[in-house]
Formats: sequence, C-alpha cells, structure tokens
Amino acid sequence: MKPGLVCASCLLTWLIERLALASRESECYDMVRSVSGVIRDGFHPTANVGSLANRSIEIADEMIRDCAEHFAKIKSGNNQIARQALPKARDFIAGAKSPKEAFERTCALAAAGNVAPVGAPSGASKFEEVDNILKGRSALPSFEGDVYGAVRNSSHILYVADNSGEIGFDSLLLSKINEMGKKITLVVKEGPFFEDATQKEVSFFGLDACVDRVLTTRAFFVPAESPPALVDAFKKSDLVICKGTGNYEGLQDETEGKSTIFMLKVKCRPISRMLQMNIGDFVVRLVK
Repeated sequence: MKPGLVCASCLLTWLIERLALASRESECYDMVRSVSGVIRDGFHPTANVGSLANRSIEIADEMIRDCAEHFAKIKSGNNQIARQALPKARDFIAGAKSPKEAFERTCALAAAGNVAPVGAPSGASKFEEVDNILKGRSALPSFEGDVYGAVRNSSHILYVADNSGEIGFDSLLLSKINEMGKKITLVVKEGPFFEDATQKEVSFFGLDACVDRVLTTRAFFVPAESPPALVDAFKKSDLVICKGTGNYEGLQDETEGKSTIFMLKVKCRPISRMLQMNIGDFVVRLVK
C-alpha cells in the first residue's frame, strides 16, 4: 500500500506504544532515532507501508523479543475468549439457509475478529463485534465482489493470518474452505511478535488439522521480501486471503494480478479513503 502522510507518525506510534510497555526508556529513544532514519530514507509517495514497517521491525527485533512475556498474557486472554465464543459461532453459521450464506457468515465472523488496536492493547480483546453479530445486534460486514465464488473456483489458497484470538475465528473459515476440498497454506508470524498469531495459536486452535501447510514470516507479508518458501507458496496459489491492517498495507498493490480477498476493520484515514469506507467499518473485499 502506498503511504498517506499520517503513515509515518502512525508507524512510530504503533512501535513506541508497544515497546514502551516492557522496554527501558533509553532503548526506546534509540529505537525512535533508528526508525526515524528508515522513514527519512524510505518514506515517499510510492513506498510500500508494509515494507517500511518490516524494516522498522528488523531494527526493533531484540526489543520485540524482550516484550514477549508481556504480550504472552494478552495473547492467552485473546485465545481463551475467542475459543469460548466458537460454539455459538458454529451455531450461527449452521443457521444459514444456503452454503453461500453459511460461507459469508463465516467470513463475517473472521473479519469481525480483526479488532486489535493501532495503539498498544491494554488487555485481552473482548471481540464485542463478533458477539454483536451472533446476537443479531449488528449487520454483517460489507461484502464486495463474489467472495464465495472466488473461493469455490480456486484450488490453492494462501491464507495470511493476523492476530491471536482473531485466528480462532479464522479457524471457522479455514475449516469451511477445507470442507470445500481446497488446498490451504496458512501464514502466521514467527514468534515472538506482539499480539500476532504464531505457531502457538495454530496448535491452540488445532489448525494443523484443516490446512495443508503452515509457514511463518518474521514480519508483515510483502511478496518481494518474504522467505523463499513463502514466495513459492504465493506464486503457486490462485487466491490469497489476507487478514488485517498490516498485511493489507504490505500486500495491497503487490498482488501481481493475483485474486485477493482482504478482510479487515478500517482503522485509519488512508485505508478509509482507499476503500471509501468509514473508520470502524468491517469489510470483506475481493480484488481481482
């Protein structure tokens, strides 16, 4: 995704608020100076926001690892709350009147789980948006394009996950895609990585049973900068499902013409303008 002017300050805020939770203040000053250099040298109208974030993550890697214990508690809470909601979520999906409606309900819950804040989380997510959908208090997210048809007509799907807890709702969609006979490569973060899903979440939600392969990436998915195995899986896939803001920033404009389903909550002005949606809206959008 090409940056808006506020993306520079947002990137710094995203890192500082998270790292300051468990790092020495002097380390944070050093990190800000280094990341400011990344922004100074690489911030221009045709830059990729995901790429800038990844270069910043590389600089802050040791500090991110130092924060692992703090975020482990938040991730555990996210996972437990999401798992408790899954039985009702399955009942909600089972109440659909057609396979297409069941699939869209599943997508809606996966999208509505994308609630991690731009700033640092203060505790476990309550997934209130999912709960509101299950109780009929909220409409489903906006659907743009024939998402069901895109999955039905695909054979190999690359599924790029985002956050802990949220991936529990992804598990419903991954199971549904698996039932459709599709090959799935699931991508999660190499841990530790703030509140994002890792192999631990894959095991916690039993996702090995419904995907063909699990790959990891140290930061956000940018095809040109990813590990060889992930680049190969991307090239071999005929559809990508991309979850969350960070992955949207890395993959938008970088899909190489490959059909992609973006699923996320609109959390900032640049993405709001790009998607022509309001901040706070949820969307499931097929881009061909």
